[in-house]
Formats: sequence, C-alpha cells, structure tokens
Amino acid sequence: MNHALVLRSLGFLLLLEAAAMTIPLGVSLAYGESEYRALALAALLTGAAGAAMYLGGRTSVEGFGYREGLAVAALGWVLVAAFGALPFYLGGMFASYVDALFESTSGFTTTGATVLVDIEAQSRGLLFWRSFAHWLGGMGILVLTLAITPIAAGSTKVFQAESPGPAPTKLVPRIKDTARILYGVYFVLSLAEVVALSALGMSLFESVTHTFGTMGTGGFSPRAESIGAYDSPAIEMTVVVFMLVAGTNFALYYRFITGDRGAFWEDREFRAFLGIMLVGTALVTLNLRHLYYDSLLEALRYASFQVASILTTTGYTTADFDRWPEFSRAFLLLLMFVGGSAGSTGGSVKVIRIILLVKYAVRELHRKLHPRAVMPLRLGRTTVPESVLSGILAFFVLYMAIFVVSTLLMTLEGLDLLSAAASVAATLGNIGPGLGLVGPAENYAFISAPGKLLLTLNMILGRLEIYPLLTLLIRGFWRE
Repeated sequence: MNHALVLRSLGFLLLLEAAAMTIPLGVSLAYGESEYRALALAALLTGAAGAAMYLGGRTSVEGFGYREGLAVAALGWVLVAAFGALPFYLGGMFASYVDALFESTSGFTTTGATVLVDIEAQSRGLLFWRSFAHWLGGMGILVLTLAITPIAAGSTKVFQAESPGPAPTKLVPRIKDTARILYGVYFVLSLAEVVALSALGMSLFESVTHTFGTMGTGGFSPRAESIGAYDSPAIEMTVVVFMLVAGTNFALYYRFITGDRGAFWEDREFRAFLGIMLVGTALVTLNLRHLYYDSLLEALRYASFQVASILTTTGYTTADFDRWPEFSRAFLLLLMFVGGSAGSTGGSVKVIRIILLVKYAVRELHRKLHPRAVMPLRLGRTTVPESVLSGILAFFVLYMAIFVVSTLLMTLEGLDLLSAAASVAATLGNIGPGLGLVGPAENYAFISAPGKLLLTLNMILGRLEIYPLLTLLIRGFWRE
C-alpha cells in the first residue's frame, strides 16, 4: 500500500470540497445571512486539512494500484462526509455533530434521509449546501475529481472502486475523458431541469436545489412537504421525467448523442427499468383507485410519482404513502431493493444485478435437468463472464447480510420490525423515506446517536456498493 500517495489523493479531494463550499458561501452572502461565517470557517478548515494531507504525500503516482483505489474511494467518502458536516454544525443547524454528520452523509450519498426538524426555518446558504451535496455525490465525487485533476496513473482503479454497477463502463479509452463526458451530460441535463422548473413557477433557488435532489437522486428539498408543497401536476410530472432520466445509465445518453439511435431500446437493463416503472405504476394505481382515491387520474398522479421516486431512490414525495393500502406499501418496500440502472445516480442493488440474478437462478434450474450441459449466461448478445456472476452473487449476499444484521440492531433501538427494516432498507439503498416511524411524513431525528451512526455507515456502504469499505478491514490491506 502506497500510504503517502493515498494521503495526497485524499488531500486533493478535501481541497476540492473546500472550493465547493465557496458556492453556498456566495449564496449566503447574496441573501445577507450571518451563516456565511460558518461556511467560510468550514471551507478554511477543510482546505487547511486538505493542503496538509496533499503536501504530506508523494508527488509520484507510481505504484497506484487497485488497493490504493479502494482506499481512496472508501476513505475519501468518509472524509468528505465528515468535513461536509462542518457547515451544519458550525452554522447552528444541529447542536450535535452526529446529527450534522448524518445529514452530510445523507446528502453526499444521495440518500435524502434527514434529522432536520424545521427545514424552512434554515438559512438559504446551508440549505443550498445540503442539496448541493446531492449533486456532487450523485455522479461521484471521485469521478468529478478525475475530471479535473492531473492525476491519471491511478484513475482507472479509482473509477472502478467508486462507479456503481457490476462492471463500470469506459466510454472512451482514457478514464479522465470518460469522467468529463459523464459530468458534461450530467451538467446539461441538470441545466435543462432548472430551466423547466423555473418555467413552471419555481423560484431560481428552489429550481436549483430541487434539480440537485432530482439529478443526484437524493431527495433533499428546501420545503418541508417536499414536491407535494407545490400541489402542481405539471411540476410533479416534470420531476418524474427527470428522476427517470437520472435513474438511467448515463453512458446511454453519450451513445445516443454520438449516433447510436438504438442505444436505449437495445439496452436490456433500460427496458427492464422502464418496464418495472410502468408495471409498478399500473399496479399501485389500481390498488389506490380501489381503496384510497376516488379518481383514477388522481390515483395515477400520486402512484406514478411515488413509484418513480422509490425506484430511482430519489426519495421526493407528494403523498404520505405510509397511509396507503398494504399492497402499495409492500410494493414500494420491495422497490427499495431494486434501484436504478448501473451507471446512473440511483442507488440500491441496481436493475442489471436483479436481471442477472434471475437469469442465473433460471439457468441453475435447467442444469438440474441437464447437469452436463454447457450453459453460458447471456445478456442480449453478450456472454456474461462467470467472474461477473460470482461478484454479483457475493454482492447480493453481503447486501442482504448487512440488511439483516442492521435491522436486528435497529430493533434494539426500540423500533418496531417494520420501522427497523424500512430504516435500513432506505439508508442502505440510499432512498431516504421509509415506512412506519421513518415514513415520508416523519424523519430520523428521534433515533439515538449510535443508531444514527449505524445508519450513516449503511449509507456509505450502500453508495460505495459495500466492497471498498469492507476491504479496509481485511488483514494485510494496509501493508506497504
């Protein structure tokens, strides 16, 4: 392990975060808020720590391997969340640093779970930073770093360690150029949503912060009632469209722009993602129309928004779905274990893994009848390597093991089984609102400090897809 090189890379990451803090600092100054002092101090402390780490590391990138990439990914997210909590803590948003850390981690991991009780009483600068964390973390803070940093030798390892999905895709030969393309598409789509929401009557501040939450699939809103506060079908449907855009593999947009007109429909994962959205919306709509809403159109309006929000792991709400019939609640809980597409800003298991797990199970059934047959698993015209399949199986086992253990630990907090399971599913899947005591009309403020730290850990595990953080615990990982 090249410790000095890891230290230098982490230092650069903190310098980037300090620079990012100057944007909400400018917002706070523009609104004449006193919280600009907290933002300025947080930026100085983060920048000082980053500079010390950067200068303390080696300038050579020789020896940057996969272990270094895993270390930078795991420790980088922990450090960014820890220093990202400083504006909340210094600005008086929270009296406890644990609460500030929970909120910061929820922001950067695009979870959207909150311990903030009175949202609309907070300053614009701090609310901007809270939502901006979604946008920074959505595509990946390390992907952003790769897009602007001169470091290139270890970029492939860092990209692989942070990127969501079983097999991260390089769009062009150089990882640095791939990172720039992804963030370019991300920025253009974000700008399009800001314009659309502004045209529908949202203020510029709310258009930008809601765009951060939508495109980052995070869900933080400057309004206590989330998107439901506007009671506007036009705004809701616009947000639904952009949630689905954010939950789609961003590589498909690049392929489409560069001339591959069949990029979306030829992609098996995209078709499955869209199919889950349509079928889920239809089932929940029918259930709500029969038992909850008087109008089919009204049922469709609220069902489509909540299904899209949970499937893409965004977490925005327009209705308290915890009051819905049991079938609808159960279906939304199951969607928390699906998530968006690989290569998107969505969280949870990912649609591609669900597809391959199902295909693997079907193949094993056929093998019982034909034990000597050679049955390669295919996804479209592509043969899926056995190494990818074993990686997916291991990931799913670890994911469910963490879910079970964390749920048991949360019951020790005094939560009922549904609330405990939903709190873990919502944080491990980077979704935000759950069911029961952590439903869409509630928050996580009542949970004790140890419980919040456990859920904070789950957020990072979910965002990094488990492996980078757990590998730090392997004996011998840190040896030179």
